[in-house]
Amino acid sequence: MLLRSILLILLASLASAASAADWLRAETEHYVIHARLDEAEMRAVAQRAEEFNRVLQRVLPAQTRPGRKLQIYLEGDGTRISSISDFRNIGWVGIWPEVATSFSVYDPAEDELTRSHTLYHALAGNHVENGFIRPTPPWVAVGVRLFFSTAYVSEDGYFILGAPDFKRPMSGSMDTAKLNLILSSESPPRTEHAWEDFSGWSREAIFPMLIEPDNAGKLERYLNAYADGRSLEDAANELGDLGEWAKQVRARQTTRRPTFRRVALEPRAPASVDIRPMRDDEIALIVLRHERLRRDRVGDASRKLASLSEDYPDSALVWAEYAAAEFARVRAAEFGGQVFRGFGFSNGEIIVTAESYSDAAAWRADNRALELEPALAQALELKAEIEMNRLVRTGDLDDAAAFEDIRRPIAALAADAERNPLAAALYHQSYVEQGIAPPQLALEQLGRAFVANPGVDAFRYAYAVALSRSGHRDVAELLLTSMLNHPDYSSAAQRALGKTN
Repeated sequence: MLLRSILLILLASLASAASAADWLRAETEHYVIHARLDEAEMRAVAQRAEEFNRVLQRVLPAQTRPGRKLQIYLEGDGTRISSISDFRNIGWVGIWPEVATSFSVYDPAEDELTRSHTLYHALAGNHVENGFIRPTPPWVAVGVRLFFSTAYVSEDGYFILGAPDFKRPMSGSMDTAKLNLILSSESPPRTEHAWEDFSGWSREAIFPMLIEPDNAGKLERYLNAYADGRSLEDAANELGDLGEWAKQVRARQTTRRPTFRRVALEPRAPASVDIRPMRDDEIALIVLRHERLRRDRVGDASRKLASLSEDYPDSALVWAEYAAAEFARVRAAEFGGQVFRGFGFSNGEIIVTAESYSDAAAWRADNRALELEPALAQALELKAEIEMNRLVRTGDLDDAAAFEDIRRPIAALAADAERNPLAAALYHQSYVEQGIAPPQLALEQLGRAFVANPGVDAFRYAYAVALSRSGHRDVAELLLTSMLNHPDYSSAAQRALGKTN
């Protein structure tokens, strides 16, 4: 009898562990979190996310109110995250026309003081990239999210900001050469060693700018200069003497009593959290969805998604992701491998002739997704994009009925432009491709899509060009000027500025 009781206890324990290992989806006011956690830990993570959103708004009040919720994916270790990265990675965050997402390591068994660091990293990254109309230089974007990532809650309930990152300390000491290197970088490095240096230097450089009172106003003036299109070297002058700045960083690295920033939150009722189990097809898509968003991995992702569609033939989500990967290959071929998704100019003006790639697989997969789920926004948007691309390629731009057929299924999505910015961009673009002036409604929807998602460069560019076309040249010039330091859009911005003058 005793043995039987022990066995029953073990079985119950194992059943509980299996349940705890299920993937859950938790939705809050601002975030959608996906993780393999038990429900209690999932609610705790969701609560911390909402609390930290309040911290971010307190310290760096956002100019915008995002319409889309950040899709947060949490993993127990970095293996799968690193598999879709160029090197070992504990997490990354990105904003695309289709989605705002992050993929981060989260271990519930880690010490409570550091357990949420990767979560805070993702939340801060999304906040700094998508919370402000003004663009952000790479070193600031990286440095700010690393600054916030080491936050912790003190025993008396305060959020403490500015703690050192003991797990990933900066190698060597700061000097003016390192500061010059990060300040002159148009984009983050792509190799592991260079990235480790760049991220460590950016983190340490930003600390005194956000903590030390003597630096008040410097970072703001620098960001304004960057947004004004001044050269990287000229904008850097707003940060003061680099030697003195490097000295502040070194002093902070060596002191035993670094300055922290303490943030108190007013008491508030617990955040509302809706939790449900994730379906098998949703779980199977986690890695592949992130992989297909990478330009250089979309071919591999497409082949894997084709195989996955055989495993889940009745999953609209799988078919939609497969279709999206296939059409990304179409765009890559048409644009010579560089996917310049500029919704502002007609594709015919920016196209680069290259080897063609058939859209047949994308078309079939997308239609299969719509058969299974006719209202699936991702599939409706993609169908409009494929149909518009076909009209442009064939030159059949006088077919007004065909363009109306493109617009009709996405009109309701475009009307909710903050939440469906891609639909709003495509709706507006359809008039551009047709060669007629977009109506005021389409321009307003595109503007709302951009303002709620300013971190998407394609929307910034599209809205700037649209404003220029509609006669709002002053605002258009400000937006285009803010892209003059962008490595991918600077040439296009210069050309568009030439047309506004």
